[in-house]
Amino acid sequence: MAARHKLKIKNITRETEDCVSIVLDIPSELNAVYQYKSGQFVTFCKEFNGEELRRSYSICSSPEENELRVAVKKVEDGRFSNYANNELKIGDEIDVISPDGRFTPTIKSDQAKSYLLIAAGSGITPILSILKSILNNESKSTVCLLYGNQRTEEIIFREDILNLKNKFLQKLHIHFL
Repeated sequence: MAARHKLKIKNITRETEDCVSIVLDIPSELNAVYQYKSGQFVTFCKEFNGEELRRSYSICSSPEENELRVAVKKVEDGRFSNYANNELKIGDEIDVISPDGRFTPTIKSDQAKSYLLIAAGSGITPILSILKSILNNESKSTVCLLYGNQRTEEIIFREDILNLKNKFLQKLHIHFL
């Protein structure tokens, strides 16, 4: 059953001109509530002018990283996405519904698979989580990532992806489109 708690913003990173990633500070007593699988999402709840908005964002970190990070890309006239990109600060509190979603692969350390992951734009967020979990847990598997964007400067998590490529030279093949 989904739980809802007020969580502090632990860190905010500007990923591109119109996208930030947000790390949530999960108190130790809520660790079990906010455990997640790669590919899941959390829902942020925020009141704007007396109306509660709920916006779901895919988790882009992997469970092995011991953090819960999401990315929020600014959308034209998007009340929450503009708030997150322009006003949200480290230390602010926000209501967050616990992780949910079934876009989760079965990752097993003894598997030897060839994965093809395809993403475009901000669709990289759940894919990045899945990618990290495969690379860190399935030593015999390989991954090919196809990632489309309109311009190089719009590539969300570009440095993170290139760092993974450098770390897993024989296991990860990346094609930016």
